[in-house]
Order: sequence, then C-alpha cells, then structure tokens
Amino acid sequence: MKMDKLPSKFQMAKNLMSAVAKHVVTGAEHVSNDKYEKRLQACNSCPNLVNNEQCGLCGCYVETKAKWATSTCPDNPQRWDKHVVGGDGKKLTLKK
Repeated sequence: MKMDKLPSKFQMAKNLMSAVAKHVVTGAEHVSNDKYEKRLQACNSCPNLVNNEQCGLCGCYVETKAKWATSTCPDNPQRWDKHVVGGDGKKLTLKK
C-alpha cells in the first residue's frame, strides 16, 4: 500500500535544513550516476513514496535527495547502499 501523507511542514523544513547543512559542509558531493539510478529505483518501489516524488518518511524530494552523497534512506531497514563521503573510505578534507 502506497503512503499518501507527508510529515508536518515544520518537520520537513527541519529535515531539509539538516540535510542541506550536512551536504554543504562535506563539500556538496554527489553520488555516481549508477548509484543515483539505483537509489531512485529503490524509492520508486517504496511504499513510503508520496505522489511519485516525495519520501513520506522525511518529506524530501527523492530526485534531489538521491543525488546527495550525504543523504541516507530514512526507512528501517534502509533501502539504499551505504555511501562513504569522500570516496574509497577516505575522509573528506575541506579546503579553507
């Protein structure tokens, strides 16, 4: 059964701000095209998908969330493979 309800607007704004901050602080890295497509496939088959565009658990637009390397699936268990930001298990170093 597909979900049809989103979190409150307050909760969605809170989730978005947290996701944007994490994404920017770590260098705004995107996943590979292959990983992006796999994430979208997982979202498109998820019962928590609302209106074929938003995650019913966090409220994020899946086409954007799936691109960001710092994003994770909020479902339990997660539907996305783990991604290490910075690639190859290396810690990302931010330039000053």
